[in-house]
Amino acid sequence: MLEEIDLPELELHQIEEVCRVAEEAARQYILSKVSSRRVANLNIIIDVSVAGPVTVNVDLDVTLSPLAVEVDVAQMTEEASQKAMEAAERKLREFATCKSKK
Repeated sequence: MLEEIDLPELELHQIEEVCRVAEEAARQYILSKVSSRRVANLNIIIDVSVAGPVTVNVDLDVTLSPLAVEVDVAQMTEEASQKAMEAAERKLREFATCKSKK
């Protein structure tokens, strides 16, 4: 459960940065678990909504080659989603810290 973070109104470049770090965290996690040659399809969608409280949604679609039978795709995508959420939360906390220093 995420606690509420006192954030300033986010600007477009900040929203893009949250999306970028979250996507990168998910991608790095997946590629740390399976070789890129065994990834047939990888789609990562990060959605940041600023209407009301800021919410971040992570949607991962991973298809592995038939050679990657030893990988639990469901568990891996769940863990990658968690890594993306953690990265997004860190970035949002960074923005909140910057606001409080002003």
